[in-house]
Amino acid sequence: MKNQLTQLLDIAYLSYDEQGQIITLSEAAERMLDLKPRDVLSQKLVFIDEDFKELSISEILFDPIFDQIELGVSIDNSSVTWVKLYSFRQEDLHYVRLEPIEELISIRRLNKQLAIRDPHTGLLYRDAFISKIKEQPHQGTICCVRICNFQRISEVWNIGVANLVFMEILARFQGEFDKGIFSKHSSDCYCVFIPHFVPINIETLYKQLNEPFNFNGNSFYSNVSLGYYKEQPDDDHELSLNKAEMATFDSLSDHNRLVEFKETLAKQIERQNKIETGLRSALYQGNLTDSFEVVFQPIHDTKTERLIGAECLMRWQLDGQPVPPSEFIPIIESTGEINKLTHFTLSQINVLKGLLAEEQIEASLFRFAINISVVEILDVNFTTRLLQALDRLALNPAKIKLELTESALIDNFNYINEILQKLQSQGLMISIDDFGTGYSSLSYLCKLHFDEIKIDRAFVTHVVSDGKMQSLFNSIVSLAKNLDKPLVAEGIEHLDQMIYAKAKGVEYVQGYYYSKPLSIKDFVDYVVADKSSYLHFEE
Repeated sequence: MKNQLTQLLDIAYLSYDEQGQIITLSEAAERMLDLKPRDVLSQKLVFIDEDFKELSISEILFDPIFDQIELGVSIDNSSVTWVKLYSFRQEDLHYVRLEPIEELISIRRLNKQLAIRDPHTGLLYRDAFISKIKEQPHQGTICCVRICNFQRISEVWNIGVANLVFMEILARFQGEFDKGIFSKHSSDCYCVFIPHFVPINIETLYKQLNEPFNFNGNSFYSNVSLGYYKEQPDDDHELSLNKAEMATFDSLSDHNRLVEFKETLAKQIERQNKIETGLRSALYQGNLTDSFEVVFQPIHDTKTERLIGAECLMRWQLDGQPVPPSEFIPIIESTGEINKLTHFTLSQINVLKGLLAEEQIEASLFRFAINISVVEILDVNFTTRLLQALDRLALNPAKIKLELTESALIDNFNYINEILQKLQSQGLMISIDDFGTGYSSLSYLCKLHFDEIKIDRAFVTHVVSDGKMQSLFNSIVSLAKNLDKPLVAEGIEHLDQMIYAKAKGVEYVQGYYYSKPLSIKDFVDYVVADKSSYLHFEE
């Protein structure tokens, strides 16, 4: 009973009249607010919200919008007590009860702080950064700095070392521009607003950010990309930040890691977004033939000039205009839907098989090459799905050739090589596409499980007239011979190129010299016209 009475007496409450003069108050209220009877509340207290903005005392004490409200009470404009205030009126007096909520407010303010700043770097998060730079009365330069090898450092060393690298690159920028406003964009990227009155040499800054440094006796090369935008009068700061971000991402697609935003880049990104939207719509249609087409480019034997197969190439149009595969294939890869195109290609080979059968031609006389993305191979279900598709379509694995670009083999080499070996064991042929344009070394080639090398058209176009190109072409041929691998030269457009490739021992060629890529119907007509290819096998 005594404890209950003590608790009742410890409740902070007070009553006041229409003039705000205190009539009664509890001991708890007196201790909390340092008030006495007859004090006038408006002369003693200031009410504030969590952002420390002053609130109207009259609205809260005499015309309360809510029966309860959370606020800060400042006594004589000094310390602040955070309370939950309950108010009601009885006869001619107003009553309020106050409950301390200091701990709750502290937690809220901490959460708000964590939502504004990254606790590890102290950098503003994006929304807070935008709000901060919008307060600036002047324009400036907005930079986005990305550490391109952050993930690799994290994998080789650990995330702690990668974060130290981040802090080192950040410190280099902060040391040069202490008047800059900095923001954490992601784990490997930060953004900076530099006021226009602060001089900046962007090329010098870029070099400084990329200088190597040592940590615990180990040397690190930061490999930084920097995208930036110099604001114009009346530019919106948030749009300017978007432009700097665009420049940063564009720098990742090229060897040039220092990129200034230009309006042409915005048009490129707008086109890319349009392509991505169109692709998503096309990929989720029931029948891919409504949007995509597989064309077949003939491949010929250089000794006999007979047709021995074709490379299957994907075609797609947007608003009636063809979009190059180099544009739309990477986007489909990023969506994770590239396997749909692979299976669609196999289904079109099956359709071709039926059309050739109608012409009394056996499709098994030819081998068809399809391009495989490394994204697909890294899918643990790739081999199973591919073999199931071949079985379902009654396609002979021995008549399917998988082409992979050379550069795609560098990362995850051991895993990919293991998958290639499994595919070979099932009869599939493996070809290294665009050879000479990637990063493979001889040590990789000696370990790699593959069956054929395809010379990129870059080494073919000027091979007859360019002595240096001849040396490179001949080196690839010599390498293939030493590895006992056959060669396919793509981009053969003229007779002199065909003669040169044949003279150097290239076994197979494809290109406009024989034919452009053909629709499925035109390819059937091409096969029918090339009677020597299939009649030879029938004899």
